[in-house]
Amino acid sequence: MTYLKSATIVVFFAFLFTSLITAEEKSGKDIFVNGKCNACHAIKSQGIESKMADKYPDLSNVGNKNIEADVIKKFLNKETDLNGKKHAVKFKGSEEELNILVDWLLTLKQE
Repeated sequence: MTYLKSATIVVFFAFLFTSLITAEEKSGKDIFVNGKCNACHAIKSQGIESKMADKYPDLSNVGNKNIEADVIKKFLNKETDLNGKKHAVKFKGSEEELNILVDWLLTLKQE
């Protein structure tokens, strides 16, 4: 019985440790690419290309658009529109990932 308790505790902490490391390693760029946002949007300033770049805006300059983070989050969750349009696809990640992504997008500024 003691062995089973010890094994359970070890597995629990291993899972917890792995989860913490994984959450810390995610960057906005990783979330953007892994979430397939580049299927539509390019961010040429970050070396991210898109086959649909002629139809959808390049996001290299989002940080200069004076759009609040909450507005972008609502837009990506299809809760509001921007310029009269809703986002084509609802964001499928976690709230934490959405926050990381939006914070990163707002750092993208070109001169």
